[in-house]
Amino acid sequence: MTRSYDIELIATTGDTNMVGNVYFATFLRWQGMCRELCLAEHAPKYLQELDGEITALTESASCTYRDELWVGDRVSVRMTIPWIRLHLMPLRFEYYRLTDDGEQLVATGDQMIACMRKHGRSFSPGPWPPEMLALGSHLGADIHRAFTA
Repeated sequence: MTRSYDIELIATTGDTNMVGNVYFATFLRWQGMCRELCLAEHAPKYLQELDGEITALTESASCTYRDELWVGDRVSVRMTIPWIRLHLMPLRFEYYRLTDDGEQLVATGDQMIACMRKHGRSFSPGPWPPEMLALGSHLGADIHRAFTA
């Protein structure tokens, strides 16, 4: 069963553009915030050691916008990990506007994270630390094809 890691926030004027709607790049910033908070809670050792021999690289990030968000909107950002294969881990994001009447999906997003081993200024695929595999399992990801040490 897939679970999500959720954060809730309120859109502020700093999140918006000149028109007043939430700026498109803010959605990507929220992806990063959700990912980093999840790591801080569930894989703090991995997060602290990212500048070491093993690191994580974001290979891609995207967002599909379905509706606008505005200043004062309550937002839930929900991250799931469907699988971990080899050195790759996709992250899926859903953004919901929260109201007294319920919630409305306003955007979806994706990131592809790669676990890499540093060799000076170059990288090669690296094994996922046990802490990251535990996080994947906790969120219901299929981890049986993950690259492990």
